[in-house]
Amino acid sequence: MTLVLALSSARADDPVPAPEPPPPEEVVIYGEVRVQEARERVERLLEDMGYGDEVVDEGDHVVFRHVEAWKGEVVLWDDGWMEVRRQPVRVEGHRMPWAETDSALAWAGCVVWPWLCVHVGGGTVGHRKWLGVETRAVQVVHGPVEEWGDRIADLATNRTVDSLPPRLEALWERGEPLAGTELLPTPAARREAIRAYYVSRTDTVWGAVVRDAIRSFVYGVIQGSPDPFPEAELGVFAPLPASGAPTGEQR
Repeated sequence: MTLVLALSSARADDPVPAPEPPPPEEVVIYGEVRVQEARERVERLLEDMGYGDEVVDEGDHVVFRHVEAWKGEVVLWDDGWMEVRRQPVRVEGHRMPWAETDSALAWAGCVVWPWLCVHVGGGTVGHRKWLGVETRAVQVVHGPVEEWGDRIADLATNRTVDSLPPRLEALWERGEPLAGTELLPTPAARREAIRAYYVSRTDTVWGAVVRDAIRSFVYGVIQGSPDPFPEAELGVFAPLPASGAPTGEQR
């Protein structure tokens, strides 16, 4: 009995191993989910405003046309950019009770009712009236679009930071440049390439995250090597205050 209690006590006192950090892929996948969620919020807002009458996927952007043509259309680009513009003049086979849009029967109906197949869009709307429509659309979705853009920036930063260590290692050990194809043969040239990349990062929360990764490599790898940065050059790697508050995964 005493032996059992002793073994139980020993097991209870054993240190609990720290959980392994999740792989970088999980961070990227989570970032992709947040980007998609943010975009869906924007799309739902557009549909609530009437911009879901016709949705056209053009590859790198999607067009959301308003049910009332004179109210224009909203374009969402994959990089987070939004554009409000007038609907162009379009000719299409008008949907009929017996025919789908642009079907052979629909185009046959255009012969009988040609005015149904011409959409003049917003070309006939006055500038002041159009400006009001454009301003309202921008005001309603500005916040969600800005959040969507931030989530895209978060994801891009995560991917950059995830790929940086092997790229910096290849640069430092073999002279493979971060940009371009010309090899850097000397430690001095490699140090200069790392310094130039560091100072070229934007003064934002996303740039600060990338600079942190570079700084860790400098102090963790280069400064322990036979060819470290001279003390006089290390000042450039001091942390800089980032503009704005951290967002998304950077919180």
